[in-house]
Amino acid sequence: MNKKTPIVLLNASVILAGLSSPNGGSGKILFWCKQNKIAGIASEVIVDEALRNASRIKFSKEEVYSSIKKIFRNICRPPKINLVNKFKAVVIDPGDAHVLASAQEENADFLVTLDKKHILVLQGKVKGFKIVSPGELIEMYHQQFKKG
Repeated sequence: MNKKTPIVLLNASVILAGLSSPNGGSGKILFWCKQNKIAGIASEVIVDEALRNASRIKFSKEEVYSSIKKIFRNICRPPKINLVNKFKAVVIDPGDAHVLASAQEENADFLVTLDKKHILVLQGKVKGFKIVSPGELIEMYHQQFKKG
């Protein structure tokens, strides 16, 4: 991963967990985005989802939006509907298809999520990017530095 900065799409679950607990794994991923160690991206749809769920972490929508603007240099447009429809055949919950479609459309190296029930179960079943938890990305990143 040190040859090029990895492009990492973060799901709303990771954004909210990282804001809520800056010292946890998700918080570390958000910190790496801010430090440009990884090219962190989120789609407008993912940002909207994070804003809708801001109260779950006892933040206001404004606080979440302000933090997101400071962390992400790239908030991408929603993915094309034909790509979302393609992923509806792959996902367990059709409402998650946009996340995988965004990862593919933005040429992400990784999709980072905490959604064990619907997205992490797809590890190894999607081509073009790796689906990982924050902990798995952190472990990969550290192993890469040990090699270099």
